Amino acid sequence: MSHEALSYLRTVADEWFEHQWIRAVDRAMIDFLLRSGETHPAMLALAMLTSHQAGRGLTSLKLDELKNSPERCLALPPSGRPYTVTSPTELLNQLNVFDTSWQSSVTLQGKDSQSSPLVLVSQHEGERLYLRRYWYCEQYNSANLERRMETSFKVDDNALNKTLDALFDADDAPLNWQRMACANAARSGFSVITGGPGTGKTYTVVRLLVVLQQQFQQTHGRALRIKLAAPTGKAAARLSESINQALSELNDKLPAELKALLANIQVEASTVHKLLGVIAHSRRYRHHDKNPIRADLIVIDEASMLDIEMMTALLQATPADAQLVLLGDKDQLASVEAGAVLGNLCEGAENGRYWSSTIDSLTHTPEQRALLTEYYDEQGPKRLQHVVMLRQTRRFEQAIAEVANAINRQDTQTLARLMSTQAEGSGHGTVNWLMLENDTESRFDALIKNGFSQYLSALKTWRNAPPEQRDAAAVLHAYGAFQLLTGLRNGPWGAHALNRYVADVLGVDSERWYEGRPVMVTKNDYGLRLNNGDIGVTFRMPETGQLRVAFFDVNGKVKWVLPSRLNHVETVYVMTVHKSQGSEFAHAVLVSPQHDSPVLTKELLYTGVTRAKKQLTLVVSRKSVLLDAVSKKINR
Repeated sequence: MSHEALSYLRTVADEWFEHQWIRAVDRAMIDFLLRSGETHPAMLALAMLTSHQAGRGLTSLKLDELKNSPERCLALPPSGRPYTVTSPTELLNQLNVFDTSWQSSVTLQGKDSQSSPLVLVSQHEGERLYLRRYWYCEQYNSANLERRMETSFKVDDNALNKTLDALFDADDAPLNWQRMACANAARSGFSVITGGPGTGKTYTVVRLLVVLQQQFQQTHGRALRIKLAAPTGKAAARLSESINQALSELNDKLPAELKALLANIQVEASTVHKLLGVIAHSRRYRHHDKNPIRADLIVIDEASMLDIEMMTALLQATPADAQLVLLGDKDQLASVEAGAVLGNLCEGAENGRYWSSTIDSLTHTPEQRALLTEYYDEQGPKRLQHVVMLRQTRRFEQAIAEVANAINRQDTQTLARLMSTQAEGSGHGTVNWLMLENDTESRFDALIKNGFSQYLSALKTWRNAPPEQRDAAAVLHAYGAFQLLTGLRNGPWGAHALNRYVADVLGVDSERWYEGRPVMVTKNDYGLRLNNGDIGVTFRMPETGQLRVAFFDVNGKVKWVLPSRLNHVETVYVMTVHKSQGSEFAHAVLVSPQHDSPVLTKELLYTGVTRAKKQLTLVVSRKSVLLDAVSKKINR
């Protein structure tokens, strides 16, 4: 390799890093390969670009797209950033990247060499370049899931239907997808239950636990060992709370023979990391294929957050004869890390595409089989025979559902119509649009003050109440009723800047401790039993004047923590949409920035909108940015 080419590549990498086009780890790929003996300039450049794609959540670099449209393929330069340095096209042309002589440095699909960190795969849609670990994960996950899909369980249909009749109320809907999800999962070693907010995923899985517990005890003569988990501590705590509540409600309705099964159902969920037994300061886990988790059934909630490496670790640690059930919304944001496991598994699920044998197993009457005709496809992929999509939303106000559905369909015409016809910023409608394009920020300020007024009033009530009547839980609930959301962390419309803006509007300093400061935990603290994403509120104790932070524990009880013990927290008047996954708020406010960004997609907007339970406000800085974001879809 010529010194000129290496010097040029490093100069470009430094420029891109300085302008935040790429990450430090992407730039470091060059030196890593040089130390490994690689000398081909195109190979070094492609390794950096493949690493950059991984940072965007993509497991591979599509070479045809890179050749035809480098800037679009790489999303470089990022929107809104200064375009004053070398472009991707210039770099690729200068290093003659599309001269295929660099291919001798990588492993081609089908060869056994483990020496190259990159793998080149030829597929029907073109060539892709993978970092080896992501290529391994894709190969492993595909083979492992294929084996699990082949595992089926013999079921007594009469007994199963009798149990399902007891578990599910008579439904006016012609097709009870929740019941069909249970019938499907009862027969398979692997299954997926997907659906939007309010479609009853928790309601369904609680009944599935009863069904599987009954089947297992009849077959094996002992209780089913159940493990429940979610990708984040916040989601795990919410899963535990939801399961407990659903079990309590179910217990009052069941006949005696089914009530006995509830005592053997574990109701405390953990994080996936804890389930796998993460080893501190490493990428390894205690549980793997040689030391699997001791469980007969593993249920993972919020599976849209699972990245490809976490899925690999989960499959390695799940016993071959255990059942694995994934729950989640296929249309929500994919994982922060590379991969879109749930989205890939559920692609096409809205159309069913069920084989006739699958339809027979899902239904229990000839009338239902006839109704499933529109979901029939004998050529449907095998994976969809293990997926049931819940379709009836029970949680949403209709107006919120209309916005969410328009975003999900990428229907910009309907969305533009809703912008112009629904009430603007009144605060009284179910959906409000606050258009800031030709307006001062005064209405946004009024929205902030009005939104947090209930919370600040509850805090004042707590402060003035006698000690025995102080209810910190009421303050926490009041805070959780209203939430500002943004798709970005940085920039003038990112979470950091907006948190400072809200603090200024409310007359406080967002960076210091004060009574009323809401904070979010940003890193798991096992000593304090606080999880990444937990939210607390700061109180000043009237008797001593000292500050304490109140959080809900896993049982819904308030616990108090000294601010000095909280090393990883940030002010959270505003949170990112990513951080809000798994949560719901009575009134959610989604803020759209003035400039486009690669992270603004229909999945992000859909996830933000569906956090609202009763009321939704969309703050639109520029109409075109919002509509452009709806037109963009994450493609992993």
